[in-house]
Amino acid sequence: MLLDTPLPQLDHVFEYRIPESLQGQILVGSKVSVPLRGGARFSDAYVTAISAKQEFVGELQYIEKVISKVSLLQPETLELARKVADRQAGSAMDVIRLAIPARYVRSEKAFLAQDQKAPTFVGGIHTRPQEFAEIELSPGSRTAIKVPPRLSLNTGSTSSNWVELLISLATEQLSQGFSTVIAVPDFRDIDSVEQQINASGLSENYVRVDARLSGQERFTNYLRSIGEEPLIVLGNRSAALAPAHNLGLLALWDDGDHNFEEPLAPYAHARDVALVRQSLTSCSLVFASHTRSLETQRLVELGFFVEASVQAVQQPKIVLTDAHLEEGTSPSRIPSAAWLGAKKALDSGPVLVQVASPGFSPALVCSECKERAHCSSCHGPLQLVHRNSSPSCRWCGNMNTSWLCKGCGSKQLRPVAAGTERTSDEIGRAFPGVKVIVADGNHIITSVPSSPAVIVATPGAEPVAEGGYSAILLLDGERLRGREAFRVDEDVLRNWSNTIALARPEATVFINGAGKALGKTLADSAQVRWAAHELSDRMELHLPPAVRVVSISGPTETVRNTCDELPALAGHRILGPVGQNDGSGRALVFFEYKDGEKLATHLRSAVITSATRSKKPPVSSERPSRVLRLRVRFDDTDIDSL
Repeated sequence: MLLDTPLPQLDHVFEYRIPESLQGQILVGSKVSVPLRGGARFSDAYVTAISAKQEFVGELQYIEKVISKVSLLQPETLELARKVADRQAGSAMDVIRLAIPARYVRSEKAFLAQDQKAPTFVGGIHTRPQEFAEIELSPGSRTAIKVPPRLSLNTGSTSSNWVELLISLATEQLSQGFSTVIAVPDFRDIDSVEQQINASGLSENYVRVDARLSGQERFTNYLRSIGEEPLIVLGNRSAALAPAHNLGLLALWDDGDHNFEEPLAPYAHARDVALVRQSLTSCSLVFASHTRSLETQRLVELGFFVEASVQAVQQPKIVLTDAHLEEGTSPSRIPSAAWLGAKKALDSGPVLVQVASPGFSPALVCSECKERAHCSSCHGPLQLVHRNSSPSCRWCGNMNTSWLCKGCGSKQLRPVAAGTERTSDEIGRAFPGVKVIVADGNHIITSVPSSPAVIVATPGAEPVAEGGYSAILLLDGERLRGREAFRVDEDVLRNWSNTIALARPEATVFINGAGKALGKTLADSAQVRWAAHELSDRMELHLPPAVRVVSISGPTETVRNTCDELPALAGHRILGPVGQNDGSGRALVFFEYKDGEKLATHLRSAVITSATRSKKPPVSSERPSRVLRLRVRFDDTDIDSL
C-alpha cells in the first residue's frame, strides 16, 4: 500500500489486511482508504501488491473502504514514478499525483459498464513529409531530429511539417498495435496536432490529456488510456507520465521549451521523464525541434541518441538589419529595410511583427533626470498597460497615480520601451487602412486568415497564418538577449527559429538586434552547430548540462550542515549558501552525472530528517511564522539568482 500523503517519511510501502467484506473488490492499483495511528485518522492509498503472506511482524490494520474498483495506478506508472522520484530525491506519490487526474464517479461508472474489448485500428498510415522519408525508427531506438521549417497545406488547412511527421510516426505504430505518446509544450501546439489528427481521420484513435480539459473529460480520457487499446496520447509535460497500452513510441516536440519544466515536486523535466520511461519500456524515443537543446546535443555527442538524416527544404530569406547599418549610426527599432519589406509583403498576405513585451510601454523613466521609475510599494518596475492608463507596477500590480521621482522630485514619466500596444499604434499610423491585430497574453489568437494584415505579437503568442506569413519582422533583439538569464541566447534562438517556421518559403524575415553569432546561425540554419559550440563552452566551464546541479534551500544553518555532510564526490563544486529574501539560505551543488544516484539518496535522507524534526512551539498566542524545511531540487533551472 502506498499512502497518498505529502510527508516524505511515509514514502514507502505499508501492509494492510483486506477484511472479509471487501474480498474480491480490491485490485492491484485500486484506490482505497486506510486508517492511520490506530484509526484516529484516515488516508487515501493505492494498492501496489496483494499477497497471501504477511511480511510485517505485528498486527495489521484493516482497509477501511474501497474508493475505486478500477485499477487506476498501473504497474508501469508505479515503476516509472518510483524511478523518477529516486532520481530527483522526491516522493513517488508526488509523481503519481501528476500522472493520475482527479477522480469522477460518473465517468468511472460509465467506464466499468462499457465493453472493454479493444477495437482494431482500421485507418491508413499517414504519409510522411518528403524531407523525413529516410528516418527509420527501430524498437528501442533513440532519435534526435532537427526539423527544417516548412508549412504544409496538404489537408486543406495550414500546419507544420513536424506535426505531419509525428502523426505519420504515430499511425505507423497504430498499424502495428502500438500506442504513441506525443508531448508538446503548450495548448497552441496541442490544438495544432489535434486539428491534424481529426483531419487525418484519427479522431477515434487518440485521447488528449492536459489541463485545458474539464476535470471529468480529463479523467474519462485517463480511464480510456489505461485500457487495452492502442492509442495516440496527446498532451503537454504531464503526457510523458500518461499510461499507454503497449507503448511503441514516445515523442517530445521542442524539448528545450520552458513549459516542459515541472514546477511541482519533485520537479522532473519532461525530457528526463521520457528518458527514464524509455529505459523501462524499451519504446522508441524521438526528440524533434527546429533547434537543438543543449541536453539533447550532449546525448547525441555521447552516442546515446542518433541524429536523423533530414533532406533540405526551401527556407525563408533571412535579413540581418544590423549588418546594413552605416558606421557611426545608431540602430532604429524598426529599420527602414524592414518597413519597406513589410509594405511590399502586405500586397500578398499578412505580416508578423514580434516585439519583446505586451502592453503599451513595459518601462518608464523620469522625464527630467531619466532615472528608471520604480513602484512606491515594492520598488518594482513601472509600466503603462495602455496609452491613457495610469502607471502600474509589473510586480505587485499597484497603481502609482501620484508617483514622485526620489532623485529630482519630478512627477512626469516618459515611456522608453514599446510593447505590443504602442507598436501597433506606430504601425497603424505608418500603414493607414491596414488591419492591425495584437496577439499576446491578454489577446490570445491562434490563427489569422491569409488576407493582408499586420499581426503584432509577443514571443510564443504568434498565431498561425493561413498559408504562412509573407514577411516577418523580429524586433527588440537587444532587449530579448539583454535579460539576465543563464540560457538567454538559447531561448532567443529557439523562439526565433520557431517563429521563422511560420513564414512562407518565399518570405523574407527581418531580424533586428540578433548579434553576430545568433544572426549567422539563423542565416545559415545552423542551430545544431551553435548548440555544439555552446555545449563545448559549458564543458570547459563545468556548467549544466555538461554537469548536473542540485539546489538545496532551507534554514541557512541546515543548508550549510547538509553541504558539509555530502558524500565524497569527484569534482563536485558547492556555491553558497546565500541568503534569500524569505530568510532562508540556498546553495548549489554541481556534480557529475555518474554521482546522481548516490547524491540523491543522501539528500533524500536529509530531507526526511528535516521533515521529522520536532517543531518549536510558538512563543506567543500570535500565528506562528512559516517553518522552513529543507528542500532539494535536482536540475534546478533557476540558478541565475545565486
